[in-house]
Amino acid sequence: MSASPHSLAAAIRGSTRTELVVIGVVLFFYCLITAVLVASWVGHAAALQMQVAGMGLGLMYAVSIWHATRVMGGRQAAIFFVLAGAVTFFAEYMGSHYDWFFGAYDYTDALGPRLGGVPVLVIVVWGVVLYAAYMLVDWLMDLGGVRRGTTWYGKVAWSALIGLATGVLLSAFDLMVDPFAVSRVWQDVLGGTSWWWWSGGAYLPGLAVWQGSGGIPIENFMGWVGVPFFVVFVFTLFVPHPDRVTGRLMNAVPLLVYGYLYVTFVGAILEMAWYDPGLVQAALIGTFTMGPVLALGVMKLARDYWPPAAATPDTDPALPR
Repeated sequence: MSASPHSLAAAIRGSTRTELVVIGVVLFFYCLITAVLVASWVGHAAALQMQVAGMGLGLMYAVSIWHATRVMGGRQAAIFFVLAGAVTFFAEYMGSHYDWFFGAYDYTDALGPRLGGVPVLVIVVWGVVLYAAYMLVDWLMDLGGVRRGTTWYGKVAWSALIGLATGVLLSAFDLMVDPFAVSRVWQDVLGGTSWWWWSGGAYLPGLAVWQGSGGIPIENFMGWVGVPFFVVFVFTLFVPHPDRVTGRLMNAVPLLVYGYLYVTFVGAILEMAWYDPGLVQAALIGTFTMGPVLALGVMKLARDYWPPAAATPDTDPALPR
C-alpha cells in the first residue's frame, strides 16, 4: 500500500499551471533582488538595487490583481482596485496640494509620470501593499473573505476592525518608506529625489533630509492608517466576496508580496545607510513592525505543510496515562 503524498506535494499537484507559474515568478524575483542586493553591496552601488526594485513593484501589482481575480472573482477584484486607486489618488492629491490627511509635502518628477501632480507609481505602491495587507489579515484570521456579524451594527464593527488591522500593516510599511524617500542620500548619491516635508515632524527628527525640515509628521502615519481603513471598511461592508479559491499555495501569495516589499526596502535602506547611518533606525523600526506579521505568516504556512507527529501516550496529553 503506497504512502499518502506529502501535503505540500499534494497542494502542488492540485494547483493549476498558471498558479504555479505566478508563484514561481514571484520566487524568482526574490532570488533576483537578493542577488542584486549582494552585487550592489559588494560594488557599493546603492542605485542598482533600487532600479531592479522598481521593476518588481510593477510585477507585484500585476500579481495582486491576478490573485484577487482568482480568489474573489473578477467583479469583486475590479471593485477593490478601482476603489483603492480612487481613494488613494484622492488622498494623495489633496495631501500634496492642500496638506490634507498626511501633512504638508510635495512630490518631484523622480518617481516618473504624474497625474494631477501625483506619481502613478505611488498609486501602484498603495495598491500592492493595501491588497497584500488586507489579504494577510484575512488569511491569518482564517476568514475566507466572509464578513462576520448578523446585525447591521455587528457588520459595521467587524468591517471597521478589519480596516483598522489593514491600516496598521500599511503604516508599518511606511515607517521604513518615508525616511527612505526623503533622505538626503537620494540627492547626494542616487541623483534623484521623491518628495519632501515642508515642516518635518516628530518621527526621526534627526534624519538628514535633502529639502524641507527633518523628521516626518505623526499625521502622516495617521493618514496611512486612515486611508486604507476607509477602503477596506467600505469594501468589506458593501461587497460580498467569499473566497472562491482556498488552496494553501494561493494563500501564500499575499505573504510573498508583503515580504518582497520588506526585503526590497530594508535592503535599500541598509545600503543607503552607508552614507547616512541614521537610516539604520528606519530599518530596525520596519523590521520590528513588519517582521512579526511576516513571522506569523511563515509559521502559519509551515503549519499547513508540516504534518503533526503521531500521537503517543507519552506525547499526547489527551490520552490516558
